[in-house]
Amino acid sequence: MSAAPAVPRVEVLGDGALRSAVSAALRSTAPPVEPAACVVPRVPDPAPLAELTDERLATDVGDALDAVLAAVQRALPALRGGGRLVVVLPHAPLMGAAGLGAAAAVAGGVLSLARTLAIELARDGITVNVVALDAARPAEAALAGHLAALLGPGGEAVTGQETYLTAGTDLGRLRP
Repeated sequence: MSAAPAVPRVEVLGDGALRSAVSAALRSTAPPVEPAACVVPRVPDPAPLAELTDERLATDVGDALDAVLAAVQRALPALRGGGRLVVVLPHAPLMGAAGLGAAAAVAGGVLSLARTLAIELARDGITVNVVALDAARPAEAALAGHLAALLGPGGEAVTGQETYLTAGTDLGRLRP
């Protein structure tokens, strides 16, 4: 009796609130090109600016950024030579909103890191992209389709991009 061929899978790293949405989307899409990983960072809960103390910066922000860097470093050996890395972030901290100072620090830091990684890791054939998702109503079908495009055949031509899957909630955003 021969074993069934292994189905390519995407390693989902991180413990962010969008992890279950990412896992569900990956289960509903075609198998990706291997190797691939999705990083879903933990983003701090909303809190007033007055509560953004040095201690909170060190724990909520610093620890979250440390965890992302550790996840990326853990995934890198398997990704060399043509791997795909996708970071999934909640869109609200990237767009800016009251009470999201710590979350914005994490999301913005991760977004900046991803841009830099896209440049740095291109020499190793690794693509790095960011998907920002509306955490209040994650669109599993849209996320599945987008991840399939980034992680599937042809996705090697897309790197250093950020895409907002928000059903337009970021359109017409007022700026201060």
